[in-house]
Amino acid sequence: MKPLLVFEDTTRPRWRLWTALGVEWWATRWVWLSPLFWMALGCAVAWSDPAAAGSLAGSRMDAVVLTSTRDVNVYRGPKRKVAERIRVVRSLGGPLANAALGAVCLGAAFGLADPSVTGPAPVGWLRMFGVFNVCIAIWTLAPVPTMDGWIVWRWIFRRGGPHA
Repeated sequence: MKPLLVFEDTTRPRWRLWTALGVEWWATRWVWLSPLFWMALGCAVAWSDPAAAGSLAGSRMDAVVLTSTRDVNVYRGPKRKVAERIRVVRSLGGPLANAALGAVCLGAAFGLADPSVTGPAPVGWLRMFGVFNVCIAIWTLAPVPTMDGWIVWRWIFRRGGPHA
């Protein structure tokens, strides 16, 4: 059985790269596709969540800049002209979309858990995709400057807490 997210035969890698600390490092014939795969996945996530949230909040983003570590949403023009509640709604859009998609995938995986009906592969993919999206939602809500959570938490604490 192939490992999850692997489409190649790992029992016959093509190139021996090196040995480090007694561990051999090998590469398959299609290893060069890895950066392209992760870039395509990153583009899909970067486009879907914040673009929709910005449009729903009435303040679309102008650009998405892909970097080596994460995507950055760019809103041109003076930030003070955009109401704070719009910035908060825009910032909540991505994490809430990730959390909802993750919950749907995990619920579907739970519902399809009987391997005699669908086999193990679709359930594994759904679980992985669900957990991945929930983790992204949690990470983006962290109170880290330049991330969505920073805007949301700053708004909550300026208002005196969630119940004020």
